[in-house]
Parts: sequence; structure tokens; C-alpha cells
Amino acid sequence: MKTQHSKIGLLGDVHSEDERLEAALTFFRAHDINTVLCTGDIVDGPGDPNRCVELLQSYSVHTVAGNHERWLLSDKARGIPHAHRMHDLEPKTLKFIRSLPKSLTIECRGQTVMLCHGIGDHDMGKVWPGTDRMPPERSDILDDIIKDGAVQWLINGHLHFKTLLPFHNLTLINAGTLTGERWPGFSTLDVQIQALQTYEFVEGAIKPVAFLDVPEPLWPNTQAFTGDWQPPALYRR
Repeated sequence: MKTQHSKIGLLGDVHSEDERLEAALTFFRAHDINTVLCTGDIVDGPGDPNRCVELLQSYSVHTVAGNHERWLLSDKARGIPHAHRMHDLEPKTLKFIRSLPKSLTIECRGQTVMLCHGIGDHDMGKVWPGTDRMPPERSDILDDIIKDGAVQWLINGHLHFKTLLPFHNLTLINAGTLTGERWPGFSTLDVQIQALQTYEFVEGAIKPVAFLDVPEPLWPNTQAFTGDWQPPALYRR
């Protein structure tokens, strides 16, 4: 898939937050952002998954499957809070969920963007450079993607925490989540000027939080993580 737009909208894990999803999509449309990516986990949340799917389809959002879609379709982990079952979903919703790829790529102004839930086709894959509170999480899958050199941007979710990790030849952006009370929101990425703008839902309103130019690369791959990373401020402190 190709897009001529340099600015794209980034939606993290949805978890059936249909009202917040509609607000984010309305925001994108009002700001002429026509290419929108979603990291999946549409089901298992406090809102309406059927309406979420309707919104994603009506706005032509590029969407991948998350581990919660896999769990729902295989009837696994249904004891988690706000879990859905297949009988909660309309036939057209199930059809959409079954059709979702694990990952996809789009071409944006000559740059390749990979969208996935975890890392590549591993929907529970994650990376973390390591901080004083959390040890490093490395990924051979991501290291292979970096080494291949075909992808310049990787957009993922799963962690529910917005991050920006600048590797040599690839920048990873975790889009966060729409759910919960801790930093729910979305982002916009301009691949031409290499800048990320994050937003959060605050007391029912959308508030801009951080504007960040993509920094110089810090690591050649995840094996180079040293555990002393300071996350960029992409959220309200």
C-alpha cells in the first residue's frame, strides 16, 4: 500500500473504547490526516467492539490483529476484565477481525512503515531499552528487521505506553492505547520532517502533550541496550 501523505495518525490498542476512537478519528479528519494506522486489540474493553469496527472501516483505518483478537477467536483468556466472546460480536465484526493481518507495510513518501501489534508477526513481542525500574527487553525479530534495512519506521502497541526508540536505520514508535486513565491518547507522525506529536484524553477533551523531533540513533539493535535509558516525555507527567 502507498500513501502520498507525509503525516499519518497513530492509534494504539483500542480495547473497545468506541467514544475515544470516534473522537480521535474526528480529530484526524478535521486536521486533514487521511492515513491512519491502528495497532489492534480492538476487543476486550469497556465499550462497544462492534461500533469500533464500524468506525475503523468507515474511516478506512489500516489495522492489524492484536493478541486479544487471537485470544477471542481461540476462546482463550476469557477470564480477564471486560473480556468479550464471539457471541458478543456481530457477524460483520467477526468477519473483519478474522481478516486482520498480523502485520502490514505501507509506503509513505518513499519510506516504508511497518505496522504490527507486538514485533513483526509476534503479537506479544516487545522491546524495552531498560531503565532503573525495568530491565531491558531485547528482540531477535526486531534486530532482523533492522538488519534487513527495508523498513524505516515500525509502529506497534501492546505495551500501552507511548515510546520512541531511535535505532540505526529504523525508528520504533509505540502508539500506546486509547483505554484506561493513565495516558490514554493517540499521536501523529510526520515522516517528512521526522516529528511526532502526542495527544491525550483529559477530562473528556483532547489535549496536545508533546512535540518531539526524532532524535539521533541511539542503538544499532536491541542487543546494544544498556539498561540506563531515559524515556522521552511523550505523556503528561
